[in-house]
Amino acid sequence: AHYAKWRDDPYGFIVDGLLGFAWSKQREICESVRVNRRTAVQSCHDVGKDWIAAQLVAWWLSCNDPGTALAVTIAPTAHQVRGILWREINRAHATGGLPGRLNQTEWLHGNELVGFGRSPADTDPTAIQGYHAPKLFFVGDEAGGLSKALLDAADSLIANDNCRALLIGNPDDPTTEFERICRPGSGWNVIRINAFDSPNFTGEKIPDTLRPLLVSKVWVEEKRKSWGEESPL
Repeated sequence: AHYAKWRDDPYGFIVDGLLGFAWSKQREICESVRVNRRTAVQSCHDVGKDWIAAQLVAWWLSCNDPGTALAVTIAPTAHQVRGILWREINRAHATGGLPGRLNQTEWLHGNELVGFGRSPADTDPTAIQGYHAPKLFFVGDEAGGLSKALLDAADSLIANDNCRALLIGNPDDPTTEFERICRPGSGWNVIRINAFDSPNFTGEKIPDTLRPLLVSKVWVEEKRKSWGEESPL
């Protein structure tokens, strides 16, 4: 009941429920997930896309009625599932004293599994089919490494109206299904974040403790020299 007041306000949950901070592009992701069924975030490195995805999973599973919500996340490898997104989900859960209990890749309310992360093989899309809930939130992390077969199977999870899908990844391979999804007319709301959008470049006001966590001018200049400005990397 405490968290229900933020059911339609993910940003409010992050700021007031978890005492966190989201910069402008992270707030844009929150709003897109709130109003759009499908959101794809095409992003550079180190701008907090995994962090905001984890906060949204925490919002989804804490603010919806028990028994109505399910969160399913996938990434190309088990190490990425545990070490990236679910590491941040565990932090959010601990910070907010959120309902239920977690292990490295699962969230349970009592004995009911309400959230989990998996790394199914590209050739086994059936591994993520068959999961349904009145409100299901699907997150595809490191989406450039997810095959078309997996993403097609994942789309079957959001077949009813109150479900959401979020893909996050780096646009470093122009041959992927993620690249196709990010084209105009795909049906996805696409948010692009390049390094020059980061508060370290724009001067957007953020807590000083966050600046070392965001992409730096030094790194961007190093990569401009080593990769070249026309490189997808």
